[in-house]
Amino acid sequence: MATSKLTTLAEQKKTLGHKTMSQDATVWLQTKIAELKKGQISQIPSTINREKFRQMNQFRLGMMYCFYYDPKTKADLPYWDRFPMVLVLERYNDGFLGLNIHYLPVKWRVAFMTKLMRFAQLTPDDDIKRMRISYDILNATKRYAEFKPCLKRYLHGHIRSRLLMIQPNEWDVATMLPIQQFRGAKPQEVWRDSVQEWKDHIAHFNQED
Repeated sequence: MATSKLTTLAEQKKTLGHKTMSQDATVWLQTKIAELKKGQISQIPSTINREKFRQMNQFRLGMMYCFYYDPKTKADLPYWDRFPMVLVLERYNDGFLGLNIHYLPVKWRVAFMTKLMRFAQLTPDDDIKRMRISYDILNATKRYAEFKPCLKRYLHGHIRSRLLMIQPNEWDVATMLPIQQFRGAKPQEVWRDSVQEWKDHIAHFNQED
């Protein structure tokens, strides 16, 4: 069975350690994102057959998705991410609650996802199946304070593409990809605010101790 570029990168990363993305992988990713936006799902190369595109009512709790988004309240937001990468926590009739890890600097994303691996549900072969995590668990301790700036609510009616499922064995590579598309601020400005929100959340717990 052919594997996706992300799967290949994940295997290379495991074998060789941390490496920068190749130009070929970057071009491939940009092409696939463009296809996602235009809805040209049938034109995705058949060799990339592990990527799963789903309708917006078919996403699963504990899985990670990318999609194009146009916020309902964008006029009131200081900034927002046009192409979020979200780990789904809760589902509602009109949307879902999730963690958009793009709101963390790359090094923080990796550290945060490493912490969350303790909640990974595994297959009999010890492969990651999904993440069994909830808002209540994250909010109950300062250990996972990185979640605070990532927590976002998304409405079905404002998703502007189909959902791209990121396979669990590809999460570690996907989290390092520079594919955030912030509007209203530069990434460095967003991440600065996120670090401050993390500090404030930690301080809240410290006051209660």
